[in-house]
Amino acid sequence: MTTDNTQLIEELRTHREDATETRENKRILLLTTVNRETGVPRTTPVEFLLGEGRRILMIALPDGTRPKPEWYDDLLTEPHVTAESGAFAIEARAVTLDDGARDAALNQAAELDPDLDRELSLAPGPPPVMALELISAQPAGTTWSSGLKLVHDAFRREMAVIRDELSRPGTRLGAQLRINCLTLCGGLGHHHRGEDDQMLPVVDQHHPELADAVRRLREEHAAMEALLQELQQVIGSDDADRATVRAEFNRLTAAVEEHLDYEEEQLLPVLDRIPVDGADNSDT
Repeated sequence: MTTDNTQLIEELRTHREDATETRENKRILLLTTVNRETGVPRTTPVEFLLGEGRRILMIALPDGTRPKPEWYDDLLTEPHVTAESGAFAIEARAVTLDDGARDAALNQAAELDPDLDRELSLAPGPPPVMALELISAQPAGTTWSSGLKLVHDAFRREMAVIRDELSRPGTRLGAQLRINCLTLCGGLGHHHRGEDDQMLPVVDQHHPELADAVRRLREEHAAMEALLQELQQVIGSDDADRATVRAEFNRLTAAVEEHLDYEEEQLLPVLDRIPVDGADNSDT
């Protein structure tokens, strides 16, 4: 691992809870592979893009003097990996995309990243693309409170990235931008359903004084589910354009950000006393 990689890994881990800590709006995960030569785990910062079906896609561009990055060769030997992506600790299995899926992924990535487009134009041929198929993804926090804050900040960061993508020149929505928006919608909906089923009942049980706040949060979850469905309909329309989607996206994210702020204001002080397993630690 290079010194620069070590510094970047420390930076990403140090600032994982800071929603404003982005690297030029690039999506970067910390990929831990098994070194094919030594059998020792090694962690590498890898830029990724979102694929359909919640898959994480990584492009194996030439790495310095190597035609392929070391993590790519590691994955060919041992495809079972772990990764850290902001709020989440991920377990996954890596697969190599076939030529058709690879070319589609490269086109989508180049559409949103002019620097990558230039790199691809200089490559001797299309680089391989690896997909991480999720086995599990858990909040990296050790308590309800830290897990909630990490997830919230991950959504704030993703909204900022998509907002930047929507502000770029052009009228039509590209394939990658559609995927990014739909992935955010799906992730928010899943997160809210999980809170309704798991976290809020714990708050109800141990903190009845927050009954009004819990009721409001559930109502806001239902309201945002309707907004998410509207946004998905707009994104899925054949004649969708950036201006229309941007207006709908801004309307949705304003509601989401207000909701996240209110939830943190109400729940973080009490969740600090409730570990992730739901046991009450208020007297410890």
